[in-house]
Amino acid sequence: MPGSSPHAAFSAFVTPLTDALNCVVHPRLAVSGGGQIVINRKHNLYLTGHQRDADGFLRLPRTDLEFRARMFYVIIEDQRDGYGPYRVTTRGYDYSVRKTDGAAVIDYHWHPLGQSHEKRPHLHIGSSQLRPDAVLSNKQHLLSGRVTLESVVRDLVGLGVPPRFEDYAALLDLCEAPHLLHRTWTNDYEQETGQTLSE
Repeated sequence: MPGSSPHAAFSAFVTPLTDALNCVVHPRLAVSGGGQIVINRKHNLYLTGHQRDADGFLRLPRTDLEFRARMFYVIIEDQRDGYGPYRVTTRGYDYSVRKTDGAAVIDYHWHPLGQSHEKRPHLHIGSSQLRPDAVLSNKQHLLSGRVTLESVVRDLVGLGVPPRFEDYAALLDLCEAPHLLHRTWTNDYEQETGQTLSE
């Protein structure tokens, strides 16, 4: 999201995210040091609390589910009209849903600079959702394309998490609109990872 200063760009980025998550649970925001003002450095954004707090998971009201949302981003300079002079660009995410007993339900991952061999956005179906004789395993990377937090919140409602507001669907659309307007990524592997696919 664009902003007149690094802090303004950070605020434009994080406000719709916290508003979207607020549709199902009160966000618990934490940011790595300098994450609101330091440019050209990867930062961590924790929307459901820091890892030290229950591994960053929040209990979702009136369910047996917990949710963790963390993102990785960089504040950059961008002189293109409508994109700057500063903006935030996402460098990865980890949205995870689990049962209160810790059993995984579904994970939405994108870690292009991580240790995994899979750099593209993907899902993991949690072991609690798979039968012992299932064809799928919780280790498989199911390619998904980039997934917005707003889409994940919609999925949470679909999983039975009661929305906190009657007009939650319109609120999620409103929160997602700035991201869709200003995103500069596609589902193209080369743009997401900086690597080419071998023929």
